[in-house]
Amino acid sequence: MPEHFHGWGLAADTGQCRVCGSSVAQRYFWPEVYAHSGQALMRCGYCATVYLAPGFSAAGLQRFYTGPYRRLFPAEVPWRSTARFFAWRGDAEVARKRFALIDASLPPQGQLFEMGAGFGAFLGQAAQQRADLQLSASEPDIAQRQALLGQASVRFVESLATLPEQSLDAVVAFHVLEHLIDPRDFLEQAVQRLRDGGRLWLEVPDLMSDWQTRLFVHPAHLSYFCADSLRRLAEAAGLQVLYCGAHPVGALEGTLWLEALRPTTPVSQPVAPAAQQQVEAVDQWISRVGWGYRDRIKALLKAMAMRGLGPGLLGEWQRWRQHRRHCAEQARR
Repeated sequence: MPEHFHGWGLAADTGQCRVCGSSVAQRYFWPEVYAHSGQALMRCGYCATVYLAPGFSAAGLQRFYTGPYRRLFPAEVPWRSTARFFAWRGDAEVARKRFALIDASLPPQGQLFEMGAGFGAFLGQAAQQRADLQLSASEPDIAQRQALLGQASVRFVESLATLPEQSLDAVVAFHVLEHLIDPRDFLEQAVQRLRDGGRLWLEVPDLMSDWQTRLFVHPAHLSYFCADSLRRLAEAAGLQVLYCGAHPVGALEGTLWLEALRPTTPVSQPVAPAAQQQVEAVDQWISRVGWGYRDRIKALLKAMAMRGLGPGLLGEWQRWRQHRRHCAEQARR
């Protein structure tokens, strides 16, 4: 599914890591093949973060999400029946499980902010479970962000940066950090706006999960974290990491869960270097993924299905497959 990303604002490639800014031993792996965007998968030799280069400019990223994103990821776009769309995706069920993980740590009348609220499932569940919470969020998709809010009262703002410093008790971001041009900047903003002892919860795809195809890498995900690189980034932003590792919810296997708090005196510092063994482990993990004829055929068939069926029907089929797999897993348990 070739797309002309350069016309939408890819930034100049500086040769520096998106996370730590280092230009030391930046390793090239392969060109991005999901959308043929002209980007390449890179690994930083200093902090071991994996990222796509070049990234987007701010304007280019906005254009990407208002246009090509929906063509590249049809499973994310409602088609015909919104009730079936959400039932097959399972947003409400996942939101309940996420909220159960953090509920006990939220103070009475707590101020909770969600970065990238999506369809509003998490905030809707938060309001159902804890009517005392004061909810705010940032979500640029105005048309869809209230789809699953229910009766929740949410103050939507342009960004986390618009909120007063030390005004929040909790910040959550589920599958958002990997989309950001500057993930460290977001974490530092969270530190500034959390009260002393306030909590941050993150969820990101796990680079070291069992992905088997280069189609795992795509333009929507600009950064790829393992538990070690995510922890060091959070600590560099001034957070005290309480947990960073495999997701506690079994249904979310393949993702990382990070819980951190703002200390009384947060200190922002350079990202600590990765151990050489960690860099080598990342290299070995990525290098195991080839791009053989089966992968090429799969990508070609997907492109043909997109053209023949259209994004609506193709997205419906993808959601049905996901729902069927989920039901089978539930039955085995």
